[in-house]
Amino acid sequence: MKLTRRIPALLLVMVMLFSLTLTGCGKKEEIAAPDQVAVALFEMILKDDASSFVNLFGYASEDEARSDIGLDGSIYDELADEMVSQFSGMGMTVTNEQMQDFVEAFMKMFKEVKLTAVTKSSDEKAGEAVVTCTVNTFDPEALTQAMTDAMNNLDPSILQSGDMDAAMGAILQAVSGVIGDIKPTDKTADFDVDFELAEMDVNGKTKKVWVPTDAAKFGELISTTAMGG
Repeated sequence: MKLTRRIPALLLVMVMLFSLTLTGCGKKEEIAAPDQVAVALFEMILKDDASSFVNLFGYASEDEARSDIGLDGSIYDELADEMVSQFSGMGMTVTNEQMQDFVEAFMKMFKEVKLTAVTKSSDEKAGEAVVTCTVNTFDPEALTQAMTDAMNNLDPSILQSGDMDAAMGAILQAVSGVIGDIKPTDKTADFDVDFELAEMDVNGKTKKVWVPTDAAKFGELISTTAMGG
């Protein structure tokens, strides 16, 4: 379960730390509320819905918003590549195709997770805010059962062969086959996220935008809270 819980964190890190271009000072203008930005980021990254970004920042289309933030078709391929590299660093070899299937199954699993947000505190002068996010959660027992079913469906000879690469590939394939069908429950859980004001290029202009202070932590909290962690 540790592997699956890390994926949203990786997505958010890649998008917010590498795709958004931080710049110098810009002129004073109305700033989108941090809770609105939290929901927009969640919907754009995990739902492939850029409509909130269009409304918040005045993009002409969702395609322009996706392109500006770096979600124009490459992000999930890049994520699969990153996960393959992490496995390689641990001495295990899996193919990009196997990891891509796993990432797509995990994203399908999160499609029905909903996130709402409320600004708990905000100090624009200090550039600090706290946002309380609420997500609906998965049933831990259902997650455990799905993983058990996946492992039970594996060919025992692969696990007993001593070929760790083949075994890991088979495990990824088995898990990918079950997690995409797991649905969240109606139960919800809350977590707080620190935001800060950053100046960045948005829609061809320099704007002040509320962004998570720690993108990795924001992503981790989304995934671990939704999955009962």
